[in-house]
Amino acid sequence: MVARGPDNVWDRQTRITPYDQQRWLAAAWGSALTMIGARRGGFGGGLLATLGAVIVVRAAIGRHDFAVARHWTNTTINQRGWRAKDVVHDASDESFPASDSPSWTPTAGASRR
Repeated sequence: MVARGPDNVWDRQTRITPYDQQRWLAAAWGSALTMIGARRGGFGGGLLATLGAVIVVRAAIGRHDFAVARHWTNTTINQRGWRAKDVVHDASDESFPASDSPSWTPTAGASRR
């Protein structure tokens, strides 16, 4: 009888990935917006319900809306200078010439006497 290896396809446990968690969260929020919009009624409620339905459909399709939105906001914030800069990185940039070794150094040390 041949013993099974440690990794077996049939024994693997399925785990929810962060991407799937984001999709479920988007679907839940979209459903909540749809229900709130439907209960509110009127033109504003219809727009809210439509927005919720669009979010639910895009989550079901599997679009990477959260990742794209996060990348866009981070890029915009960094480009406009609204985020505080890294103190260590700035200090390293300020001390740039001092942190470099000289281009040549005289030889000093033990030599023949």
